[in-house]
Amino acid sequence: MGFFTILILVCSVALDHAACQPDTAIDVVHGPQVASEIECGKIGQTTLASTALAPRPGMEYVKIVCTYSGALNAHKTAEID
Repeated sequence: MGFFTILILVCSVALDHAACQPDTAIDVVHGPQVASEIECGKIGQTTLASTALAPRPGMEYVKIVCTYSGALNAHKTAEID
């Protein structure tokens, strides 16, 4: 059975939204593991809201990414806008 891990990325506004990934982010906050994409979206937003994480206006933005790891170690991400 696969699961999703929530990642909250803080990226520079100079970085294109599509290029904002864990390896290019200024900071990465690992959230909880969840069982579905729907839970990832809802809990990802709740997790972000409950942190003191605040991007600097005009300098950074926040992006929620749901990372899926399957039985064959396949790696896929889904973005929550």
